[in-house]
Amino acid sequence: MLRIALCDDEERERKSASALLEKYLSLHPDLECDITVFSSARELLACMETAGNFDLYLLDIIMPDKNGIELGLELRRLDNTGLIIYLTTSPDYAVDSYLTHAFFYLLKPLREDRLFPVLDETMTYINREKNAAVLVKTREGLQKLPVSSIVYGELVGRNIQYHLSDGSVIQSMTSRRSFRKEISPLLEYPQFALCSVSFVVNLSFIERVGRNHLTLKEGSRLPLTRAFREHVRECWLDYHLKGDENYAD
Repeated sequence: MLRIALCDDEERERKSASALLEKYLSLHPDLECDITVFSSARELLACMETAGNFDLYLLDIIMPDKNGIELGLELRRLDNTGLIIYLTTSPDYAVDSYLTHAFFYLLKPLREDRLFPVLDETMTYINREKNAAVLVKTREGLQKLPVSSIVYGELVGRNIQYHLSDGSVIQSMTSRRSFRKEISPLLEYPQFALCSVSFVVNLSFIERVGRNHLTLKEGSRLPLTRAFREHVRECWLDYHLKGDENYAD
């Protein structure tokens, strides 16, 4: 079940967007989606505290309290994987929307011929991401790890420990292959990069890139060696489409 959040402070706009979403879903009966509508950023964030994250966020930008960009930045601290589509009457925030790694930016009034193709792309992307996984040999047998759930992997002895977003750790069987070869399936995904000879990190979980370490959003710190420093910085920059203000000296 895909969870969709729609947030707009204007009642008329909420009803219009909600009706279009319902029509889209009626044309795609194979999609199992639940739509929750919010009138403020505060309502959406409060819901996430109790009901968890959404797969897709459709956000108005010009709202009181928190605007859509501020809300998007807060969502990115809470949720690294949900897609954001901005809905707004003004094109002035298009550049700022990149700060939240937004999937798309649509101008109001919403129209079916503009929204539906974007939703098609969105559903294709979500399904691909949900099915993206790597197989890891463990003592219990082969385990399928969703790529989006892997925060980082580290070499411990001759085993690899995969640290997941839910706090659990999956340890692989002993391998005689090099660390790079062992985690090569992960490196096929653009959100992963080596940060040392024994650590691989999911770029979407990085909060800050320092000179000798990475700080993750949940507070952990990973080593960043000189040989990989510039590569990680470039990859992180490209992945998030951000400027260098988040790089530490």
